[in-house]
Amino acid sequence: MINQKICRTCVLPESSLFHLDTTGNCKICNSPTLFKHIIKKSDGEKLSQLIDQTKRNGKNQKYDCMVAWSGGRDSTFMLHELVRKHNLRCVAVFGKTPFTPNEIIDSVHSISEKLNIELIEVQTPSTHQEIAGYCLKEYLRTQAPILINLACASCKFINKEIFKQAQRLGVKTVIYGGNRFEYFPSGPASIDINSENRYSFLNMMRDNISRIIKGGGILMTSPALLKYCLTFFKASVLYVNQYTVYLRVRYPNIFRFDYYHFEDWDESKINAVLNNLGWQLPSGCNTTWRADCVFEAVKNTAFKRQLGFTYAQAMYSNLIRGNKITREEALNRLDKEGISEPRLQKALELCGLAQNAFTDKNG
Repeated sequence: MINQKICRTCVLPESSLFHLDTTGNCKICNSPTLFKHIIKKSDGEKLSQLIDQTKRNGKNQKYDCMVAWSGGRDSTFMLHELVRKHNLRCVAVFGKTPFTPNEIIDSVHSISEKLNIELIEVQTPSTHQEIAGYCLKEYLRTQAPILINLACASCKFINKEIFKQAQRLGVKTVIYGGNRFEYFPSGPASIDINSENRYSFLNMMRDNISRIIKGGGILMTSPALLKYCLTFFKASVLYVNQYTVYLRVRYPNIFRFDYYHFEDWDESKINAVLNNLGWQLPSGCNTTWRADCVFEAVKNTAFKRQLGFTYAQAMYSNLIRGNKITREEALNRLDKEGISEPRLQKALELCGLAQNAFTDKNG
């Protein structure tokens, strides 16, 4: 954080996306409408209603719900709460990728036994590493940030598998652990829809159009990506999240919601539960955030070098705005955590790139 001019309210630095005004604030801190739906207060009453609906949906079925489980911090805590606090009969779908650390895989197997739940493992397409490596090489050639997001396209296929498994088992509710504090209204992959109901059917239709237009633009920059066009289309339009028009039309009888859109997000409580469950922090990882994927180090490195900030800075800035942490605490954590070099090197190795791929000469 040294020698950077940083927003006086959050921890976003002045960059190509954010120029600080005369008061020292970034445009997000100066525009509450950009983040009011991100930092809204928890709604325990609404969550109770959703849990009750989930139990009604599960009546006369083997399971009340299917839980999307990455093995990371937030989804692991959510699964614990759904089982132990809300007494739901859960079946968990663990989405495993080539970039999932072994410690996360071990934790998933151990914790599923402790919680006495059925575990279903699904994997991303076999071309995941190939596509990730190709997109990363194209990014280094073109410096187009959206290519870093496209490298993760294969992960979106897990959403399709979750609903496929739910239909197979007759499960009528799917619960995700999307953390609203991670949402960011700017950046290479953002779709600017200024609405509190981000995932309404109409907004998702608009979202699809925006993504198709962006996709056409990137193909003009990197026409060689055309060979993966179908994968990118499915990932960005059909399966990008659980609220897509396709997944709603294809699985109309499956109810879906995000736990943390209604439940409070309390990091100290989450960490206490994870410790009790024996959840392991992967080797070389210096933060619980995005610990379930080593490619996180690539994304943070790329955007830090090109845009001037990391995803972690964006999330901590949201936590400051939501009064979850202080600005001083966020700065201290960013200094201690940073980008994990071992995880970066592991991700580059998996993508078939040299260890110096992100030197000044190349990136």
